[in-house]
Amino acid sequence: MIRQKAVLPILLAAGMLAGCASTPSTGGGDEYGVFYEGESEATYSTAFPVSSPEEAYRNGDSAAQTGDYDRALYEYIRGLRLEEAPPTEVLYKIGSIHHARENYRLASLAYRWALEIEPNHAAAGTGLGVLYLEARQYEAAKAQLEPVVNATEAAPWRAYNALGILADMDGDPVSAEQYYQQALTANPRSPQILNNLGYSRYLVGDWVGARNALQQALNADAGYELAWRNLGLVHAREKNYRSALEALGRTGEESEAYNDVGYVSMMSGDYAQALAFFNKAMHLSPAYYVTASENARNAERMMQRGPAIQ
Repeated sequence: MIRQKAVLPILLAAGMLAGCASTPSTGGGDEYGVFYEGESEATYSTAFPVSSPEEAYRNGDSAAQTGDYDRALYEYIRGLRLEEAPPTEVLYKIGSIHHARENYRLASLAYRWALEIEPNHAAAGTGLGVLYLEARQYEAAKAQLEPVVNATEAAPWRAYNALGILADMDGDPVSAEQYYQQALTANPRSPQILNNLGYSRYLVGDWVGARNALQQALNADAGYELAWRNLGLVHAREKNYRSALEALGRTGEESEAYNDVGYVSMMSGDYAQALAFFNKAMHLSPAYYVTASENARNAERMMQRGPAIQ
C-alpha cells in the first residue's frame, strides 16, 4: 500500500450527529446544566455575582475572549437561567465553545436549539453544517449550508469555505473556487481558506495558482503546517524537489518528506528520481522502511513497464 496523508483540513467527529434532540432535558428541572463541563459552579457564583442576564453574558464574552471557556460557559448558562426564554445568540456561543473543544454532541445540541428558535440564524446554521462535514455526513452538510449562503450575501465565511470543500470532493472545481473566493471576500487573509483554495487548484493541475494561494496562506500564518505540506506537494509536481523537501520537512520527519516527494515524482512518471527518494527515506529511518520499500518496489515495476505517458 502506498500511504499518503489526507490534505483536506477536516477534523473528524467521534460519531454521527443526525437524530439528536433539540431541547435538552436533564431530568432535574435544569435544561441548561447539560452544557456545563468545568469547575464547580459554586466557585464562580461566589466570586463573580451578577444582577442581570446581560451582565452574565458580558462576563461570558470577556472570559471567552481570554480563552477561559469554563467560566464563559458558566456565565452564559447563568444568564440563561435568569431568562424566560433563551436568546439564540447565547445558545450559538455555547455551541461554538463546545465545537472548539470537540464536544460534538453538546455543540450539535446547542446549534439545533438555536435553530429551533431562529431557523435562519446564519452562524448556528453554519456551525451545524460544519459539524456534519466533520462527521463525514456530506449530503446533510450541503443541505444545511446551502440555505445559509442563499439567504444572505453576508453569510459566514465558514459556510462558503465548507461548501468549497464539499464541491472539491464532488469534483466540481469551478464551484469550489467560487465558494472560496466568496469566503475570502469576508475573510481575505484566512490561511485556512487560502490553503483550501491552493489545494483545490492543485487538484486540477494548476501548479502556479496553487503555489500562489499557498504562499499567501503562509504569509498569513508562517506556522501553518498543512499549507507547508500542500506547498511541498506542489513543488514536487513542478519537479522543484529541493523546495519540496524543504517545505515537507517543516511538517514531519525528514524520512517522511523524502517518501512523499518520491511518491509524487513516481506519480509524475519520474521513476528513477522517485526510487532515489525512497531509498533515501529507508536510509534515514528504519521505522519508515516498510512504507518506503513498498513504494520503491512499485517504482521499480513502473520503470520496467517503460516511461509514463505524459
